[in-house]
Amino acid sequence: MSIYSILNFWGKMENNHYDFIDSLRGIAILGVIMVHAVQFGRFNAPVLVFIAKLAGEGQNGVQLFYLVSAFTLFLSMENRINKEFNPIKNFFIRRFFRIAPMYYIAIAAFLVTFGFGPRYWLGDAQNITILNILSNMIFLHGFNPYWINSLVLGGWSIAVEMTFYCILPFLFSKIRTINHAIICFEISIVIRPILYMILIRFNPIGSDYLWGHYLGFYFPNQLPVFCLGIIMYFIVIKKQNLYDIKGETLFLLGLFCVFEVTIGKDFFAPHHIVVTLAFLLFAISISIYKNILAINPLFSYFGKISFSMYLVHYQVLIALTRVNFIDYAKNGTINFILRYIITVILTSIISTISYKIIELPFQNLGKRLINKMENKALLKRETNSV
Repeated sequence: MSIYSILNFWGKMENNHYDFIDSLRGIAILGVIMVHAVQFGRFNAPVLVFIAKLAGEGQNGVQLFYLVSAFTLFLSMENRINKEFNPIKNFFIRRFFRIAPMYYIAIAAFLVTFGFGPRYWLGDAQNITILNILSNMIFLHGFNPYWINSLVLGGWSIAVEMTFYCILPFLFSKIRTINHAIICFEISIVIRPILYMILIRFNPIGSDYLWGHYLGFYFPNQLPVFCLGIIMYFIVIKKQNLYDIKGETLFLLGLFCVFEVTIGKDFFAPHHIVVTLAFLLFAISISIYKNILAINPLFSYFGKISFSMYLVHYQVLIALTRVNFIDYAKNGTINFILRYIITVILTSIISTISYKIIELPFQNLGKRLINKMENKALLKRETNSV
């Protein structure tokens, strides 16, 4: 981007009330790439412990994606629910054309890269099966510990996201205030540990380690994160606050906090939920205070192409490893920083192309299909009213 285009882009951002959303997505994908850049090649930062800690926390970029997703989907549903003839059907069409095309290409790319043979996330399963592939194509792979992450690296998060899409119309119909949203959050943080305590004792697969990872990935463990995104919607968009929450709801939340602090074992709020609470405060703050360090053209641009970047960056790191261009310096910290920068640059270039030739055309196809259905519904209504 030229200096002129950056300044022009910044000018457009200043007029966009929701410009912070793309920046949050950009921060999220930069975090995800950071943690995976550590996992490839050499990295040793005994002196700069902060860098090692920061890189490891990049994995929580997925939770930031979920937070933003719940927020934007509630906002989108609110804007369309009374303006379209078939808002629920249209919602699923938009989500399919937003996610499926790039994900299907990722499925093909990972099959070409790794083949159908055994791999870590398959556990003791021998190979990628047709059912595994089909489950990924219809986004049900999140319900099988062997399938949730074995075909597409990072595919577990897509499965969780699509599961949330399935229940979002129901949640939107029931959660109409911040009080409802907090009750939903409270229910989710109670269900999560109960399910965990039950399921961890009834391991249906051979590997305790893999089963533990699955229970970290699967939807009930991530549901509280989405609930926090819904709370964010009522704070930022609906301008609701503490006084709009019923006393008994706050009292119950307070009891959970006291219990959590007392037992000190991450019972109600494990690390990924605590980090998401921090993300929630950060997101609310930058929705009010437009700080250029958090909201800027670079982060916003990465946010726009973040879905492609999420699926592409794995392949970039794999390719760099295979051509032996993954390590560049003897110093582990410098080596990691260079790898990270190179990966982000290459990923953003490829993702810009995929965004323009795959994501946008299919999103527009979905829009045309919806417009056709809406026009047909309008014509039918007008005909019946004559």
